[in-house]
Amino acid sequence: MNVLVRTLKAAWEEANKPAGFVKGDEFEQYVRVTLFPRGSYELLSKTHDYKDNKADFIKSSKQPDFKFKSVKLGTEFFVEAKYRSGFQDQVLEWGKYFQLKRYQAIDVVTPVLIVIGLGGRPTAPEKVFLIPVKHIKFVRLYPGFLEKYRVAPGDSISEKLLKRILV
Repeated sequence: MNVLVRTLKAAWEEANKPAGFVKGDEFEQYVRVTLFPRGSYELLSKTHDYKDNKADFIKSSKQPDFKFKSVKLGTEFFVEAKYRSGFQDQVLEWGKYFQLKRYQAIDVVTPVLIVIGLGGRPTAPEKVFLIPVKHIKFVRLYPGFLEKYRVAPGDSISEKLLKRILV
């Protein structure tokens, strides 16, 4: 396949990617660049994208989106990124029950954090919440619960905050 055909095929696939995956990709980029930047957090692994999994599902994609290592603390942890445009009937459903169970099992070995972006755009959410999966019992979360885990949307996660959250 020549370069032009591959380029056109890639452009076609990107243009026809489901909207939910586009938002998810954009929010994941925000999480990596803004919340867990390169200078402070080493990226150990990242799940595969829609295109890779569409062709042949890669089992490691069942893991959380990222695995990071804090440069200063040396602590390794997973991050699952979820963007939601708003609440549905005063509740935010961040995922599915089977995902919660899977992340809780991973958390026994390596801490798992759920990062939720709410409102605004995936690249600039109005609110951001950073929740240890060990504190989550349900996939439907209420505003009062979420507020306890609110972080500044434009700031990176400091090692001090990370240490406090992981304890």
